[in-house]
Amino acid sequence: MRWTFKLARRGHAANLMGRQPLFFAALVASACVLTAGLDGVWAQVLAVAAGLAGWWLGNGRTGASWWLCGLVAAGVFSWRTESRDADERGLLASGGGMMEGRVMKDGKGGGDFWRAPVILSGGPHAGVKVWWEGKGKSPVAGSRVRAEGSFGPLPVPRNPGEFDPAAWLRCQGVAAVFRASHITGEVETGTGAAFGAAIRQGFRSAVTDGLAEDSQAVEVIRAVVIGEQPPDAEELIAPFRNSGTLHAFSVSGMHVGMVALIGWFVLGACGMPRRWAVLVLLPLIFGYSWLTGNSPPAVRSAWMAAVFLAAFVTRRRPDLLNSLGAVLLVGMLWDGRLLFLPGVQLSYFVVAAIAVGADWTRSWFSWLAKPELYLPLGVMTGWQRFWLRSRQKLATSLEVSVAAAIGSTPLTVYHFGLLTPVSIVSNLFISWLILIMLCGALFSAAVHPFVPGVARMVNGLNGKVADLCVSIAKGFSAIPGGHYQLRQETEPFLLVYDLERGAGAACFSDGGSGAVMFDCADRYHFRRSVAPSLRRLGVAPDSVVLSHPDGGHLGGGDAVWSAFPIKQAVLPVEKSRSPAFRAWLDDSPAHGVKLLHVADFKNLPLPDGATLEVIHVPAPRSQNARADDRVAVFRMHWRGWKLLFTSDAGMNTEMAILDQKQDVEADVIIAGHHRGNVMLCDAFLAAVKPRAIVASHADFPFAEALRPQTVASWRSQGIKVVHQGEAGGVTLRVDDDGNLRLEGFVDRSATVLERR
Repeated sequence: MRWTFKLARRGHAANLMGRQPLFFAALVASACVLTAGLDGVWAQVLAVAAGLAGWWLGNGRTGASWWLCGLVAAGVFSWRTESRDADERGLLASGGGMMEGRVMKDGKGGGDFWRAPVILSGGPHAGVKVWWEGKGKSPVAGSRVRAEGSFGPLPVPRNPGEFDPAAWLRCQGVAAVFRASHITGEVETGTGAAFGAAIRQGFRSAVTDGLAEDSQAVEVIRAVVIGEQPPDAEELIAPFRNSGTLHAFSVSGMHVGMVALIGWFVLGACGMPRRWAVLVLLPLIFGYSWLTGNSPPAVRSAWMAAVFLAAFVTRRRPDLLNSLGAVLLVGMLWDGRLLFLPGVQLSYFVVAAIAVGADWTRSWFSWLAKPELYLPLGVMTGWQRFWLRSRQKLATSLEVSVAAAIGSTPLTVYHFGLLTPVSIVSNLFISWLILIMLCGALFSAAVHPFVPGVARMVNGLNGKVADLCVSIAKGFSAIPGGHYQLRQETEPFLLVYDLERGAGAACFSDGGSGAVMFDCADRYHFRRSVAPSLRRLGVAPDSVVLSHPDGGHLGGGDAVWSAFPIKQAVLPVEKSRSPAFRAWLDDSPAHGVKLLHVADFKNLPLPDGATLEVIHVPAPRSQNARADDRVAVFRMHWRGWKLLFTSDAGMNTEMAILDQKQDVEADVIIAGHHRGNVMLCDAFLAAVKPRAIVASHADFPFAEALRPQTVASWRSQGIKVVHQGEAGGVTLRVDDDGNLRLEGFVDRSATVLERR
């Protein structure tokens, strides 16, 4: 009996492998690539083990193919990884010079600065991919660029919870960053590149013609249809993230599949045979992927659709798992590094979950699709048939939505620490609205060259659909228990961010629901570093303390209260010429933010029983004075420790504090840089008597750099210095023994101040 059972199991496995041979081979190749990312030897061992398993479950040919696929995929991955590492070492050693290359994707950026992946041409580094940071006119894909500059390492995250750009670029084969000099480089756009850019720009304009350029509807339509991320729309993106529908804002496999579905329906309605329809659909699918930037999920979905539809041409039964396996296998054999991108993992895994799990979830909703008992279809009224078809479509949608949610949840939790149970229902509504928007956009783009008035009318209707999409996302994101942030810090901490160009920000949290921000960086760094970091840490500050009216500390104003539920803000002065500060002063009250002024209180309660004491109040109405001369200085009392926030105060502010003859002693000083004056002068340090200084550092501008002689002077006085140019973001915690720990994120350093 036991042998019969084993043979039956082997027969079932052989049957599965016979129906989806490419899928199982792709699984082996993927597993070997993932293992090779840890250790190449173990990847070879896994390939041999997979070959033996294939031989035992199937036959010798299956075992040999599994072993070969795993071995080749792991070998190609290791070869590409080692080649990229060697290219990186070579570029960094070369220093730089005059470089030229071909732009792979349209340049992104603002003002006179742009960024894009570039393949170098000519010279010893020909064929190497770099991340080019240029100056001047932004190039389009296919352009030739030439500039003088230098190579630098890939940027690493410098703060807890920050996105890792270096890992993202490595997965795409980028070896180094090329920073062009301040002299504008040359951009040569060929006829083909210019023609392609004109088509993409024409499509972009056609789908929103007639709508206000700065409207919410335009941002949503371009995000959904083209995958164009809104440049400054945190308030718009947040409800989609919290409702589990953020995938709508990037062109994914779902979008490409919907375009194929729309084309299939239109061609079928025109009476075109399936075999001929496939030949028309393939250019449409790949054309749409190209129009939207050829993102990895879009390209994967286009090829998978091509394999799936090819079954109709060859008169074979299409198989979703086999189509997925074919594309995944080719991808692993060509370049397995992309498998380490979270978006690519989600793209493949969700499709596999739908293909496998939809059969399991079908039984959960079969009751919804059953016709009425004793009521044959032939005797149903039109309304009864419509109701039955609607229930059947709803059941199918629920089957797919639940399977997709189950498949995506483990990876979403692992990569983003976010759990969105509400996504099972929210995706039902958002998916249908996306389909409607795609239908409208494709129709508008098709008729715009001939009857632009009709296109504008369709775009107007599409704009209403886009607004409805946002309203539904907001509704689902507001449902209690609809989403959970799982990586929440549970212990109190103070995080001092390390940011570029002198931007400053910090956040104090009690490890629960209470958190307050001390400055908010500039708009760019708030959106790029601070806000994503706080979300990954599960921190949602509801209060803000601003030290001075400098744009590098105000977060751009509305970007802050759009990202977090800010209820109150402490302002250092009453008047300033800074636009970001005026936004706080004039616009924030309309969004429910209560404004306080430092001159109105002496102490302010903080989370975890801490207290914020006002040490210095700047002149409230001297709006013509330099921002760094209008700094409010605070001292935080926390679990027996005193932390002095001097921000960008200079010697003039320090001497004004000393003239007041008040107690300013503190255990730690958290300091920035005054752009035109000395900071932390000897007299001030003598009064504060710090045991440690957390000092910011930025290579540019020069005034934001921490001088080595300054550090040496502080250390000669017995002060421990945490140099943020070396340590990165610094997290301050009080341990179980009452000691204060200052932990650097980049260098993993730990400076411990023992309780006295």
